[in-house]
Amino acid sequence: MNANLKSEDATSMTAQFRATLIMESLTPKPSPWRLAWIRMRDCVASVWSTTSFEDSKVAEYAERMMLEETRRGVMVMASLSLLTQVAAMLLYYRLGAEGHVFYTYSLLALLSLHIVVSSRFVREISSLHLLGTILLVFTGVAIMAIAHRTGTVNAALLASIVLLFMVMPIIPWGMRQACVIVGLTYLTFTVSSLSIVGRFDTETLWTLQFLMLASATIATLTIMRNAAIRRDDIQARFELESAREKLQLISTRDPLTGAWNRRYLEQNFVKIAREARQDGSDLHLAVLDIDSFKQLNDNHGHHHGDETLRRLVGVLSENLSGTAHVVRLGGDEFAILDTADDFEAAIDRCLQHLATDPRLLEIAGEPVRVSAGFAIVHASETADLDLMYQHADHALYEQKGVRKSSGRFS
Repeated sequence: MNANLKSEDATSMTAQFRATLIMESLTPKPSPWRLAWIRMRDCVASVWSTTSFEDSKVAEYAERMMLEETRRGVMVMASLSLLTQVAAMLLYYRLGAEGHVFYTYSLLALLSLHIVVSSRFVREISSLHLLGTILLVFTGVAIMAIAHRTGTVNAALLASIVLLFMVMPIIPWGMRQACVIVGLTYLTFTVSSLSIVGRFDTETLWTLQFLMLASATIATLTIMRNAAIRRDDIQARFELESAREKLQLISTRDPLTGAWNRRYLEQNFVKIAREARQDGSDLHLAVLDIDSFKQLNDNHGHHHGDETLRRLVGVLSENLSGTAHVVRLGGDEFAILDTADDFEAAIDRCLQHLATDPRLLEIAGEPVRVSAGFAIVHASETADLDLMYQHADHALYEQKGVRKSSGRFS
């Protein structure tokens, strides 16, 4: 019987395999031209923009990263343009050029200087792209204005045209912006060179077209390659930053209660204190621990003790202000750091809530009492974590002594 079942299973699998082969053979395969088109479309889509990603978090990260990189690119290109215009003025001076050449290059130098300064204050990538576009187009117009005035496109002007295309990849354009800027620059030169019939001879026009097309192609391909590399770099950096933040979070969180741990308090106290002082707020520290916690563990088990700790953190987090930092120092000892004006009253309300919490009453069979000690540093004073902790801890044990003497817990 087992042999028959195995034979039937093998026959069924063979039939399924044959059916799959038949379906694959019936599925029409795309032509080589369509495959080439799909690959080219995917390639262009992957470099169309350096900041567009499916994941919105990656896109936000890319916006922040590319803003500074674009700013640096615009500043570098404008600085190079400034140096080039100064060098061109010196060159034409040695060649004995007319005054209009110096006037044109001095205006370009001023424009370049203006863009260097302006780019430091721009806060949008699109505006930085516009500054780069203005510099390139106006430079192209100026070059052709000089050519029309002199009636010839000499070697220096041809070199300037090629150089103009070569500096384009300094700015981290996406493919979308690259198509616009390369097209505008090319059209500027082409329309200007053909605007007056007979101004330039045929050989000059063909030479100009060849150099422009070659330079534009190289610039576009370079921009595409740079965009692909930048996108991969952004994705890798985002994943690395995310992993680092997760590790940082794990290292500063208490795994049992979800509260911050002592490492977090030590690493962030100076920052929290500085922000409180800048806001003119007093900084409060409370040190808490659960009365007779060892007895609770011994009588009801450690899992009940763990539940009590978790519930304590939950009540504090739900009822304190959003600026409160709840920290588990170890065992049943906690610290809360906050700048709220009613801090001590809020802590007292939380402790009263814990004493009447139905879940904790079910666990312990009696109210869970928590003692607290407080310390405060006014906005005009300098906060020190060790001193604040000593004052709060001393106040805590004073309260415990009062409770012991009154017989409120054994």
